[in-house]
Amino acid sequence: MNKEKFARRLIQYALGLVVMALGVVCLKRVELGISPITSVPAAVSNITPLTLGTSTTLLHGLCVIGQVLVLRRVTLKAVLTLLVGVPFGWVIDLFMWVFPAAELSIVLRAVILIFGLALSGLGVQMIVGCDLMLPAPDELTHTISQVSGKKLSNIKIIADAIYVSIAIAVDLIFTGTVSTVGIGTILSVLLTGRFIGWFNRLFPKLTMEPVWEQRRKSEKQIVVEEENTK
Repeated sequence: MNKEKFARRLIQYALGLVVMALGVVCLKRVELGISPITSVPAAVSNITPLTLGTSTTLLHGLCVIGQVLVLRRVTLKAVLTLLVGVPFGWVIDLFMWVFPAAELSIVLRAVILIFGLALSGLGVQMIVGCDLMLPAPDELTHTISQVSGKKLSNIKIIADAIYVSIAIAVDLIFTGTVSTVGIGTILSVLLTGRFIGWFNRLFPKLTMEPVWEQRRKSEKQIVVEEENTK
């Protein structure tokens, strides 16, 4: 891969994180329920001095630890995923500061909710298209799927259910009400994947040649060549 292509990949990845962070903040500000993955950081930030961005970074760190435990080794992708979680949290907090809470009509809240879901889908598509690192929670589900041999969709459903259950439990125990899970959470599950597919068809150039797959092929080729020379 030449430097120009790699630079473009990094730029798209960074922009994808920014777009996805803005989508997270949109969902948070309308207070109609946030995505399953962000529901736990949102619940924690509601009852502690931690910001939403800091709580998100901590969740990403825990997911990286989970990935290492599942694989039973520290991988380059795990380290890079951990490093990416920090600036992602910063960007979330920046947007939370730029767009403070405000009184909004139900119509405007619904519009911002759909806009936030669309941004989340676009951000995910931009990140996935780079084939560098997924956000830590998604990397964990992919790792569990690969190691266990179970379908990724089933692992994703279980993971989302766990996140939502934890968020509801935290809300009920510490505030007595459920504020982080709602109609926005349901729509996030139902629509984010559709937005990803739509943006994939609309912007096919966002999907680049795979990096990790090429690396694995190169490693296999080296092994074959070494075996042939013996």
